[in-house]
Amino acid sequence: MERSTDRILTTHTGSLPRPNDLVELLYAADSGDVADPEAFERRVAEAVTASVQQQIEAGVDVVNDGEMGKIGYSTYITSRLSGYEQRVHVPRRPRPDARDFPEWDEETRSQRASF
Repeated sequence: MERSTDRILTTHTGSLPRPNDLVELLYAADSGDVADPEAFERRVAEAVTASVQQQIEAGVDVVNDGEMGKIGYSTYITSRLSGYEQRVHVPRRPRPDARDFPEWDEETRSQRASF
């Protein structure tokens, strides 16, 4: 186990906010409607690179892809396993911390409405 006296060694789990243009591409991919699969893969790779760079700049020790290539943590299971059904989405409620971070709330509002 690595130890540090200078900082707290950390990582995170789960999804990180995706760029709005990537969210649109992810929905298109999920519905099988990607016009240019190679361009889609390039955009995912660019988003992963940017996400990893932000994590490094923030001091995260163990970085990850932020799930940039996925619509959400629970939606891609249907492409990997059988026996799951698609259900009508119930819109998310506003996050309790949204009022403390109005810029983030505004930036991610369209993504929350889309899920």
